[in-house]
Order: sequence, then structure tokens, then C-alpha cells
Amino acid sequence: MMMNISRLLALTIFTSATLVAVPAFSEGSPWLPTPSTGSLSLSYVHQSADEFYRKSSKVPTPGGGEDLEQSTLWLQTSYGLADAIAVDARLGWARSEYVNRPGLPVEQKSYDGLVDINAGVTWRVVDEAVSELPSIALRAAVIIDGGYTTGYINSLGDGGNGAEASLLVGKFLSDRFALSGEIGYRTRNNNIPDNTFFKLSGGVILAQGWALNAGYEQTDTGSGLDIGGPGFHPSRFPELREESQLLSAGLSFAPAQGYNLGFVYGTTLDGRNVGDFDFYGLSLDYSFDTF
Repeated sequence: MMMNISRLLALTIFTSATLVAVPAFSEGSPWLPTPSTGSLSLSYVHQSADEFYRKSSKVPTPGGGEDLEQSTLWLQTSYGLADAIAVDARLGWARSEYVNRPGLPVEQKSYDGLVDINAGVTWRVVDEAVSELPSIALRAAVIIDGGYTTGYINSLGDGGNGAEASLLVGKFLSDRFALSGEIGYRTRNNNIPDNTFFKLSGGVILAQGWALNAGYEQTDTGSGLDIGGPGFHPSRFPELREESQLLSAGLSFAPAQGYNLGFVYGTTLDGRNVGDFDFYGLSLDYSFDTF
């Protein structure tokens, strides 16, 4: 029974992390799939803002506070290659637009396309099942530019290829409660500033397949341009010093073995040169094996 609950809770936290990570890229989990098993996750995330952070001050979006919205459909998979090694990948399709923004050229009102692809490998260094220490893992990943248009406040992202590496730690504090954390570093080309990221997630199993989870994520960039600052031009949006703090909470339900449904809602607590987004997400996860 302990193994089944542990797997369900790990999947719940993993689903929450997938949705919360939309504005960033972090993907990791310290709990790896059993060898020759994996999961598929399909997620829909919608985020909207009528304010953004100009440097660190919150102001209305251009046009006097017209809604800036983006919807993304994510497909993510993970698979256990060996007892301590797993691979994962995430890709998505997004549409970003201004809602009821008068006077804006049609070609600048909306964009859609493939967002950046993130694919990585995770090596578990310590397994809490055979140690008094928490589970500890290292993840390395590549980031592949989605090929979308950049240089606008409603672009799908910054563009640029790169890589990231992170340290992941997780611990089941009881049969039904667990915490996990991730800290990492990300670098990309095209003059996009490097950044560090930190994530803390927690989940608790309730009854009859229900679970609650919560997450906090922070991204920090030590350099870059400020909106309206020296050297800034809209074409240089990818070069901004983008920093954010996000908070989210979610609910999930496992209707049958191998399936998990999730909902998450989150908001921007603070930021610099980013949108003041609220977001929600829905997900469907399926676990499989290739025995």
C-alpha cells in the first residue's frame, strides 16, 4: 500500500510542477519512474494579465490595461531507463493575444506556434527508500527554440537555444505527505540573460484518490535590460532582466489505476519586466509500462 500511495503522490506533485512551470522551464522530479515504466501528461494552461512589471513597478499593459492572454497545450513524457536514470521531454503549442486592443495591427494582436522544447535526463544520486536521507537527483536538459516571433510583449517566449542543470531533493514525511525542491541554472543564446530558478512543491493524499498540492517558484536574473531603461527597444524584449515569483495550489483525482486528473490555479506574487499573470491549468496523466 505504501508503494501505491507514494507513486500517486509523486505523480500528483509532478503534475503540479508541470503546470506551475509554464512561465519558466524547470521540469524535474526527485522521484524517478520505475525502470521500463513512464507517464504521459496532456495539459492545458491559460494565463492572463492586465498589468505588467515595468522594471519592478506594476503598471497597466499597453493600451490602458487591455488583457494580455496566452493559452498553451503541453505534452510531456517521462520514462525510466534504469533504476537511477530517467529521461523526460516537454513540447507545446501556444497562442498569445491582446483582447479588445483597438488600433493594434492585426499581425501584432496574436501569435501562435510551437513553444520551446525542453528535454532532459535525470540521475538519482540517493534513494530515500534505501537511505535515511531524502531522495536526491541531478538533472541536465537542452532547450530548443520553438521558432516563434520575438520582440513583442505578447510573443510566445524569448526564443533561443540553451541548456539547464538542477539539483532536486524530495522526501516523504509520512505515507501521505511529501515535499520536494529544485534549484538550478539556465543559459541560452541570442543575448538572453542567464538565470537561476528555485521551486518548492508539497502534496498531501486525502481519501479515495484525491490529493492537494501547492507550489512556489522563483526565477532570478542578475543582468539584462529594463523596460524603458537605457538601451531598451521592443526588438530587445528577449534581453530583458526577467524575474518572477509564482504561487499556486491544486487539486487532483485518480479515477482509476494509471490515470490522474489535475487542476491548478496560480498567480504572480512579484516580478521585474514580466506580466502580472494569473493562470489556471487542467491536466490528464497516464502511467504505462513496457514490460
